[in-house]
Amino acid sequence: MRLNDLLKAEGLTQAAAAKRLGIAQPHISELKNYKLSRFSSERLLHCITLLNRDVEIFIRPRANAEALGTSSMMVWAAA
Repeated sequence: MRLNDLLKAEGLTQAAAAKRLGIAQPHISELKNYKLSRFSSERLLHCITLLNRDVEIFIRPRANAEALGTSSMMVWAAA
């Protein structure tokens, strides 16, 4: 979702976005329609870096280490 937000904020056409990200225009169409089967997490994160954004991933112990099987994942996006 954030990648689509960034593409929209940049005002890029699908053709311009494809050129900037180094992928085919039909893949941009799939991305914009959330058809993500061809995109790995690594590829999506790389695309974000190509839009002049830094990506940080934090791994930390659970707040309640005794609560087995209740892990969480959070994504924060700054403007």
